Amino acid sequence: MLIDVIKNSLRNIFRVRNQRAVTPAGPKPAFGSTIVLKRLKMQLIVPIDYEQWDWLTEKGWRTLDMRQNRRRYFRVQRKAVTRLLHASQDDREALHQQIVEYRYDKKRLH
Repeated sequence: MLIDVIKNSLRNIFRVRNQRAVTPAGPKPAFGSTIVLKRLKMQLIVPIDYEQWDWLTEKGWRTLDMRQNRRRYFRVQRKAVTRLLHASQDDREALHQQIVEYRYDKKRLH
């Protein structure tokens, strides 16, 4: 839509855009929910417990109402999500770091 493009251009020119603060952590998401961290989006294909959710929220992951969100995210691969959620507490840090530092292809922006 041309109007949206013009509005976005004006927002960029006049620096109207603000960094959003991290939202407060909500309740533990249900199986199949989507959580986000900055530009990453992860679908919880494995049920998580409260300890895992607490750990993810410490890292900055939050649930997000995707219906009202127009932002585009890089989708974390299912294989990486499964490995992260099944990892021991010792391996979890290293796997999370790999997911966050991975160089995602711009073509995979959803």
